[in-house]
Amino acid sequence: MELSFFGRGAAFYPAFGNTNAFFEEDGDLFFLDFGESAFEKAVRLLDLTKYRHIWVVLTHLHADHAGSLASLCSYTHLVLGLTIRVVHPVNTVVQLLTLEGIGGDLYEYLPALPKDCPVQAEPCPVRHAADMQCFGYILRSRDDAVYFSGDAADLPAPVRDAFLRGEIRRLYHDTASHDSAAHCWYKRLEAAIPPDRRKDVFCMHLDCDCEKELKELGFSVVQTIRK
Repeated sequence: MELSFFGRGAAFYPAFGNTNAFFEEDGDLFFLDFGESAFEKAVRLLDLTKYRHIWVVLTHLHADHAGSLASLCSYTHLVLGLTIRVVHPVNTVVQLLTLEGIGGDLYEYLPALPKDCPVQAEPCPVRHAADMQCFGYILRSRDDAVYFSGDAADLPAPVRDAFLRGEIRRLYHDTASHDSAAHCWYKRLEAAIPPDRRKDVFCMHLDCDCEKELKELGFSVVQTIRK
């Protein structure tokens, strides 16, 4: 489950693009969030017709994480003849898509990935927005396990402990350059992760060009695909 990224930026740092990731597993395509800038990149860079199933796993519904989901639903169904599966623990995404003119015939909503899916996604409630339920996910395949935070002010203690025990191999985590109640200040990650494990922590959702400083602390930084 090596994640690829269309973008790695925060909502207010569009130079880096929306932080949206994807990966392939057993002939299926999995999107992690699908923000405002994701649709153009997905259609331009990927052959969406080659996959058995397409899944969109959402952390929350802010525009930089779900802003072009409606376009993906209508395009895949009406143009490609495919029906994507949208996964979110709460059905507020159905309300969002309905308001955008996307009926249930254009996609399938699921609160969780089914048991026969090649990947499982365990939702972890995270602190981000007071008026919206937000989640990170522990993603597990047959031989890998990673954590994708979405937008999160903190690294949940059970996720950190599982990572330090080696049960989760990599963390992809929201990283802010300043103290924030909605995003994870890099100093909180620095305090939570010992130096010898930071190379497996991939910083994302960057709010400035701080890659050099994060790497000096031992962290990795996600890179975006370019074609």
